Amino acid sequence: MTERDPIERLEASDGLSIEPRPEFASELRIMLDLRLRMTEGDAPSSERNEEGAKGDKAGSRQRPDRLQTLILALLALLIFLAIGLVTHLAVWVITKTDSPDPSTPTPTTTAPPPDETSADSPGPDGSLSDLETQLTEAGCRVLGSAEAQRFDCSGTDLSNMLLDGASLAGSDFTGAQMPGASLAGADLTGATLNRVWLYAADLTDANLSGVEILGADLNEARLVGADLSGSVIQDTFLTEADLTDATLREASLTDVILYEGDLTNADLTSASLTRVDLTFATVRGVILRNAKLSQMQLIQLDFTGADFVGLRVAADWSLVICPDGSPQGVQETLPCGIRE
Repeated sequence: MTERDPIERLEASDGLSIEPRPEFASELRIMLDLRLRMTEGDAPSSERNEEGAKGDKAGSRQRPDRLQTLILALLALLIFLAIGLVTHLAVWVITKTDSPDPSTPTPTTTAPPPDETSADSPGPDGSLSDLETQLTEAGCRVLGSAEAQRFDCSGTDLSNMLLDGASLAGSDFTGAQMPGASLAGADLTGATLNRVWLYAADLTDANLSGVEILGADLNEARLVGADLSGSVIQDTFLTEADLTDATLREASLTDVILYEGDLTNADLTSASLTRVDLTFATVRGVILRNAKLSQMQLIQLDFTGADFVGLRVAADWSLVICPDGSPQGVQETLPCGIRE
């Protein structure tokens, strides 16, 4: 297609009439052609019109494509949200099904009692092999021959250990840590318990005759029916200890704290008590026959049923109840019919 003359094109577009001088006609045409090309683009107007028409058609085709893409994206989002909702509901249903109904009582199972004859504790016959294994694993050393076996458990940790009925005669427990240990019925004859920690330990019916207990802690220990005959107990705490029916015949107690201790029916025949704190202690039925009490303060104690025969006292008395149940006054030198 032949291009129109630039002058004719400008006259047609601007409604002008241009008559250039012949000598400048060629230069004018070149300048006008450049000007028209810069304003209208390189393509002729017919071509531009054709391309514009094609662009409109393409745009009209692209608009439905874009709408379709948007609809597909919205559908995909809805599907994703639906899947998430279904998953959440499924998890909630499973959790609700697995959780127990609060109104339904939960069945409980009772654990079987521990086997007291297990390898971790001595057997009922006090088997030395089991006992030796148990104590050596805790750090104790075996002393003496097999016939007279004893143990050196100085400084060891025997907390909560089960030693019921164990044969521990002559053993050394100096500085041992034994809170909560169970030594019910154990034989501790002649054992050394200096600075031992036996807090809340169970020594029921244990044989502690002839033991040495210096600077020890037996607070809240259970010594019901224990035999401490001939024992030496000094600088020791027995706060709230239970010595009901215990035997302390010929025992020596010096600077012992028995605050709120229980000596009900305890046998202290011929025992020696010096500076023993019996504040708020229970002493009903205690046997003090031929015993000696020195440098003590006996305040508000109930000795109902006690045996004072041959009792020798060097103590301050205040508001005590005598063995016959009669009350005594304050600071009586020899109350309850005690004779020097």
